[in-house]
Amino acid sequence: MINLFLMRYSVNSKIATWRVLDGEAVIINNQTSYYYSLNRTGTFVWNLLVDNEMTTDEIVENVSSRYMLDGDEIRGDITAILDNLYNEELLQRK
Repeated sequence: MINLFLMRYSVNSKIATWRVLDGEAVIINNQTSYYYSLNRTGTFVWNLLVDNEMTTDEIVENVSSRYMLDGDEIRGDITAILDNLYNEELLQRK
């Protein structure tokens, strides 16, 4: 069984095009032409992954530190964001 918490995520720049407008990311899937918008926290996560490969734990730690939140309380939300972006092929897992 693969432990998803050890998987490293990164932006799939072959498929995703994005811009940050007023602090919120707008992402376009170049294959489907669907677009997605992220709130400020989602944009923070996206920006972490633009130039870096990170595990879920590393992302949770960064978000927790940035927003002064308990990592255990936000882990489910972070996992949901990652899963949604991965399912739309906007993120890669390694």
